[in-house]
Amino acid sequence: MIPTDSLEIVRAVAHFRNFTAAAKHLHKVPSAISYTVRKLEERLDVQLFLRDSKRVELTPAGEHFIKHTDRLLLELEELELSTRQMATGWEQELRIALDNVVNQGMVYDLVRDFQAVRPETNLIINTEVHNGSWDALFHNRCQLVLGAPKIIPDNILNNDRFEWKTMGSLSWDFVVSPDHPLAKVSEPLTQDIIREHTSICIQDTSRVFQHGYNLLLDDQQVLTVPSFRMAIECLVKGLGSTILPSHFAKPYIDAGQLIRCEVVDIPMSDGCFLAWNRENMGNGLRWVLEWLGEEDWLNKIWLQHDNNKPVGYHVP
Repeated sequence: MIPTDSLEIVRAVAHFRNFTAAAKHLHKVPSAISYTVRKLEERLDVQLFLRDSKRVELTPAGEHFIKHTDRLLLELEELELSTRQMATGWEQELRIALDNVVNQGMVYDLVRDFQAVRPETNLIINTEVHNGSWDALFHNRCQLVLGAPKIIPDNILNNDRFEWKTMGSLSWDFVVSPDHPLAKVSEPLTQDIIREHTSICIQDTSRVFQHGYNLLLDDQQVLTVPSFRMAIECLVKGLGSTILPSHFAKPYIDAGQLIRCEVVDIPMSDGCFLAWNRENMGNGLRWVLEWLGEEDWLNKIWLQHDNNKPVGYHVP
């Protein structure tokens, strides 16, 4: 059997295209890297790399080898984690994704309470945008996601690994700065009027699934940003228009920094889901699901504005 450290060395060389750089990254001497690669090539009786004085390049056999080592190392990691979970009932790590439509501040209470119960489990919290939430769940980048969009991809619907429940309604506001030209329009905005101005879109984080909804009309100029926080900064500076979750928009509207506009033919009522992977579910995920509660509480905590909290509590 090929040792896993040999796989890591070959992957490092393939990444850096240089033995010295790979050695530095792995905190080894270059001769050890060269020796390991040479012995592996002898064992396989194939050449994995083409070498010259400055760089190394993968051969077709090397490309095949690297492609499959990615999968093998991931499976070995998952085997290690699942074996430990089998012994204790608790996950070694628990990965949670927050879609960027949910309030962010409540997650700190979740982390605090979870650590009090099970400090041995490592929590990994990430954010996703729109179909990136479903994509992360399906491709095992997370075990649970808060705020996944209401349109569930067929890959999720037709797979019994996954379960979900509604977080209730989610409303949106179309907003611009008071100095934006659309703020001066007296009648409800049509798509033809909106199309004449730049739309601010949040970059969908999906890696495989089709990217989801943004307020972007045909032939419209677009400004794409990574988060609602940046989108709001752009809105306040008059750099475009967009829709925001109402619980994010409220304090800016109340402060007069943004104006809510009436629109037609654009849906402003929405919903989202709490979803999780129930395959190999451990005590940690069960505990989190119980802590999160049911629809009414989920909606109040994660999808509503709380006047007693600072703006940073809400906006990701």
